[in-house]
Amino acid sequence: MRGYKIHMYMSYILFLSVIIILFYPSSCFAAYPKLISTIINALDSIKTWIVRISTPAAAVAVRYWGIYAKVQFWR
Repeated sequence: MRGYKIHMYMSYILFLSVIIILFYPSSCFAAYPKLISTIINALDSIKTWIVRISTPAAAVAVRYWGIYAKVQFWR
């Protein structure tokens, strides 16, 4: 009876291993899928545009803050 249980446990482990190997191929973890890659590239492009737009705006804000500080100093 004990040998039968060990045989069943080993068969169960072997069956689960085969299922895992067949349905979870390692190639799916090797790289991004095409859709995810497209979304990541789009978000990188948006980030680049935001940095390009915000840099001059930040410079203008710093300049006007300097003028505002001088005006406040003169009062």
